[in-house]
Amino acid sequence: MGSARRLSLLLFGLLFLLSFIVLVPQRKGITVTRVEREPLGDGTILGTCVLLPEKLEELTPFVASLKSAGMDWIQTDIPLSRVNPAEGVYHFNYGNFEEALKVISKSGLKILLKFLGQGDWISRDPAGPHSDWDPTLNLTPPSDRNRWMEVVRTVVKRYGPYCRAWQIGNEPDGGGFFRGSAEDYLRYLEWTGSAIKSVQPKGIIVGGELFLGDTPLFRLMLKSPHLFDVLSVHYPLAPPEHAAPLDRYTRAMREVGVEKPIWNTEQLAGITCDYMAEGTTTHIGTEGGLRLSPLKAVGHCLALGIEKIFLFSWNYDKDSIAYRKDVQRECLVASQYLQQTTFVRKIDLGSRDLTVYLFRKKDGKGVLTIWTEVKGVTFPLILEKTRRATIVTHKGKVQAAKAEDGRLRVLAECCPKVVTDLDLTVRVVRE
Repeated sequence: MGSARRLSLLLFGLLFLLSFIVLVPQRKGITVTRVEREPLGDGTILGTCVLLPEKLEELTPFVASLKSAGMDWIQTDIPLSRVNPAEGVYHFNYGNFEEALKVISKSGLKILLKFLGQGDWISRDPAGPHSDWDPTLNLTPPSDRNRWMEVVRTVVKRYGPYCRAWQIGNEPDGGGFFRGSAEDYLRYLEWTGSAIKSVQPKGIIVGGELFLGDTPLFRLMLKSPHLFDVLSVHYPLAPPEHAAPLDRYTRAMREVGVEKPIWNTEQLAGITCDYMAEGTTTHIGTEGGLRLSPLKAVGHCLALGIEKIFLFSWNYDKDSIAYRKDVQRECLVASQYLQQTTFVRKIDLGSRDLTVYLFRKKDGKGVLTIWTEVKGVTFPLILEKTRRATIVTHKGKVQAAKAEDGRLRVLAECCPKVVTDLDLTVRVVRE
């Protein structure tokens, strides 16, 4: 994408939940249980936003690198103004786009395709705003319902064999990638989603792609919850000045009795603890939330009830995950040990600098994620009521550990750890 878009996305950054402190009471020695809900789909959790390679010889290594980093999903834009430059004209394999979808789908990776803009011929204002990464992509809404729905149906018939999940728009609440009103977006969501479902009844409509929280646009969406299957938000761990805390969505949903799965479709998490100076912080909801590593970001998101996390980005620029083997290793740890788990509770040990989450695997075993939010700050912990465990570092180093007299010592550091193969009754205390 263009530099302006990357800059705007980075400014919006990763978000948090100041409300997490409200939702999870901070009392020493007390654990608070969230209401559990079965996730939509297959329980996979990790994806990333990608630019698809246009050279055929790059596709196989591209897919291999994604899978080696533990990715289950990719999200990419449909280059619709190139695929459909004029009425009735379709170039489905523009830039080897369809060929890339075939290779990716065959690999087992799941695809989230985004409808974002269209050609001038069907746009409300053909001379209106265009994207900075593609001068042919018009960002004003489509002008005609029937013609637009025919475009969508045609595209879904062709790409549907490779994709079941469809994202509708990008930050229509103020990001600049949808140049219309709240009412315009609701119409766009209805037209696009209805056309998708007419071709692919079991398609997943991912609506919103929001970052400002409880806005008039979001309230309109909540009045028509049948229009979307999943709510998409951006940066739910960042400082509030960059994007809205997640509770601004969930509170509004509770008020009107709407319950939808939430996917975080853009989450910054591109640095590991190894590069942080002493005293550097990673508290979510603060500037530290912009310095999260993948395991911390995934753990926090799952604890907040988010079902899928798409890291931004795989290969948009030279600092992306695709070029960072250390970040890829930590992504793999997050995917391997937190996939197919259910969040049980946050374990409060009396310090905001210490984060411990308990998850349950399908086999009934417990998994802990443990870290501190300050580089150089450590907490010796004791795990009670467990016989043995496996400790995994953020780099993927695995250590089998056996408890002595039912007590297992673990050091919480800024670099996150996973402790797995635990009894679910495990009790965590500070030494």
